[in-house]
Amino acid sequence: MITLTCDALLFDLDGVLIDSNHVYEAHWAIWAKERRVSLDHILEIHHGRPVTETIRLVAPHLNPIIEAEAYREGLAANRHLEHVRLFPGVASLLRQLPADRWAIATSAPRTSALRMLRHVGLPMPKVFVSGDDIGQGKPAPYPYLRAAWGLSQHIKHCIVIEDAPAGIQSGKSAGAQVIAVQTTNLPDDLKEADLIVNSIADLHIAKIDTQVRLFCTPL
Repeated sequence: MITLTCDALLFDLDGVLIDSNHVYEAHWAIWAKERRVSLDHILEIHHGRPVTETIRLVAPHLNPIIEAEAYREGLAANRHLEHVRLFPGVASLLRQLPADRWAIATSAPRTSALRMLRHVGLPMPKVFVSGDDIGQGKPAPYPYLRAAWGLSQHIKHCIVIEDAPAGIQSGKSAGAQVIAVQTTNLPDDLKEADLIVNSIADLHIAKIDTQVRLFCTPL
């Protein structure tokens, strides 16, 4: 058991709080087939990245703005979220955190991210940064810098919780400690994080006063 302290927790959404990867991968499969782009390449890199950045990397011959909008429209039309669920331990962890001690910074489009939040019954955080809100998304540091700023916290006193290499890089380059959950990637892919755990269920709030004291069970 390891004890960490921080002023606030900054969470990624998909793959950390919500098990929704299959929804995004299904839409990437449709998009890739229609444009004859390698789905395997997309699946290797899309975790944690904004849609436009993924498209720039896998299909540099296409217009990333136009294609990202087409992807978002397809995603927004999806009403089949019955298999989207919270990861174990998420609801109890968030219930213990005051509103000014946690935020979400996701690369997902705002509309689909909010729809999934509502579907699984998560509370809307005080600070919610989506892939539509930042000009340069993960792996750049700006999503987590903005989340910390929104909470009036210094990023160096925050802990980022991520599931993807791009998100880990974003948190580290912003100046935060990073805990990785191995829900969508193997431990070797998460080695740049300060600590790796299986899931949110391995994180427990010990105490909240001037700081959040967090018990962690690492791999």
